[in-house]
Amino acid sequence: MNPGQAARLLLVAVLVVGAGCTAVGPAGEPTPEPSETPPTPTPGDHESAMDQPDANKRVQVANEWNQSVTVSVRVVRVATNETVYATRSEVAPGTDRIVYNLTAADPTGVESFQITVTARNTTQSVTIQTNKCYGDAYAQIREDGSLYVYYAIC
Repeated sequence: MNPGQAARLLLVAVLVVGAGCTAVGPAGEPTPEPSETPPTPTPGDHESAMDQPDANKRVQVANEWNQSVTVSVRVVRVATNETVYATRSEVAPGTDRIVYNLTAADPTGVESFQITVTARNTTQSVTIQTNKCYGDAYAQIREDGSLYVYYAIC
């Protein structure tokens, strides 16, 4: 690299590094920092969705592995520790099915339910609520045979 190329490279590096550090106004003067206090956020759709009941939450089981798997699913109403649903079934490879819907538990307003799934000597649980923010709960037997239990949320 000749001295002219090195100087241009150094200039480019200085410009790139300094570009995010200072804002320059139209006359070449630094732009003054805003003195206003940022506005206070107001509750949006997310917070209001947490308070709006929606019991239509499915519990879904999928087997992406190449072998059948025995899967146990238990749904418990957290407030009373009552088991509202329990099943144990063989799930064939390639199967994706809804095993339960929380509307069957007839929840009053927003309630919490714990979904516990056991497959291949592994147990995992998630807790979802019957509000508009939470979505369905899913239990997957992945392609490698591992269990993964999760849920959707806004």
